[in-house]
Amino acid sequence: MRKRKITAYLIIISVLMVSLLFMGASCSSTTANVSNAVMTTGIDDNYAPIDNVTEFAVNTDVYVAADLKNAPDDTNITFIWYYEGQQLATKTISNGEVSDAPLAGYLPADFMSQPGNYSVEIYIDDRDKPDTVNQYTVK
Repeated sequence: MRKRKITAYLIIISVLMVSLLFMGASCSSTTANVSNAVMTTGIDDNYAPIDNVTEFAVNTDVYVAADLKNAPDDTNITFIWYYEGQQLATKTISNGEVSDAPLAGYLPADFMSQPGNYSVEIYIDDRDKPDTVNQYTVK
């Protein structure tokens, strides 16, 4: 009798552990990715970059354009902008119900008042590492 109880408890605990493992994997795993990120002075009506640059003038608007692929509904995309390693701005958007789409991030000219080294990181959901990092300079 006692052996049956222990076996039953072990089975229940095993089932719970496997369930938790699968729940955690489904919540944190996504096939979404960002590719083809470029810095640009603007984007067209289709969110495509109008050029591909790495240098900007002081007090000009800066854009980053990229492609979002394989994103489940309501995936969050976060743009984090830096100047000389110090965070300047953060913007998070959602893809809604679009799986594959062009992305665009924008940093207003007000943030571009100092010459130096800048960068933008693009993250999918709560990932620890950015999907892409683009560096650029302001002169």
